[in-house]
Amino acid sequence: MTEDYDRLLEVVAENPGATLEEIIDLARDHGIINTDIPDLVSMAVSNDDLLEFDERYWVMRTGKYRFHRYDHPET
Repeated sequence: MTEDYDRLLEVVAENPGATLEEIIDLARDHGIINTDIPDLVSMAVSNDDLLEFDERYWVMRTGKYRFHRYDHPET
């Protein structure tokens, strides 16, 4: 995967339940200059790295994103 892809997963992990518009803004705030952020989000959903529900996104809690690292309350 690309560096932008990995950084996008970090952004979503830090901001669970974010909408696509929020993810785009947050990604740009984190220095992700890729103009195809919606495509990266779609790819991450297809790869089962992100979960989409009700137009909001969550990172799948596996690998380095398991609960101990990003221990957010359930939403």
